[in-house]
Amino acid sequence: MFVLAINTASSKTGIALFEVKNSVVKVLVKNSWPAKNNEAEKLMPAIDQLLKKKKKTYEDLAQVYVIKGPGTFTGLRIGITVANTISALVKAELIGLTTFDFLHTQTNNPILLFAGKGGVFLSEKISKKPELINLPELNGILKKKKIVNISGDIIKEQIAVLKGVKFEKLENDFAAVMKNIIAKNLKKKLYKPVKLVKPVYIKGPNISISKKQIILK
Repeated sequence: MFVLAINTASSKTGIALFEVKNSVVKVLVKNSWPAKNNEAEKLMPAIDQLLKKKKKTYEDLAQVYVIKGPGTFTGLRIGITVANTISALVKAELIGLTTFDFLHTQTNNPILLFAGKGGVFLSEKISKKPELINLPELNGILKKKKIVNISGDIIKEQIAVLKGVKFEKLENDFAAVMKNIIAKNLKKKLYKPVKLVKPVYIKGPNISISKKQIILK
């Protein structure tokens, strides 16, 4: 079967086409680019090109994976809409993952995720609900939790705020990470198909409440 994966929830947009044969997942073709709020014009042509490179059509797709956020409004809205539409039109299974699912696959470190210039989400581990933290309070909270190594997807100005903490950049590309997720899901059924993926947007830049938990449905 053939699987399409889409990520417009991160600082780097990623798409990839996979073939699954005898439970072995193979990356057929991939593409990625820095997110610049131009996914409305760029995403669908890029997916079209991806399929054409391997002489496939949308009807060949058996599954569509999409990162559902948290993420910024513009890019995330486009990615979710495209994934929902493709799945509905060709009757492909639709599977949504949170940004935390995606990032925790790449590291054992706690995760920081951009939540507007004034704050970040902190996800200590995949089984624990993430916290929304006001940026000026971040170092104190990390120190209290005894976190000294951390990874994630935050802007350079937020990285510069960190004191006494080593920020480890995640280098794995989208296709490589999704290959592992798809393979694991085939074996363990971690993520169930849904009829419609709903986006999880980040909060606005004016974050005033620290340590607020968010609910990922």
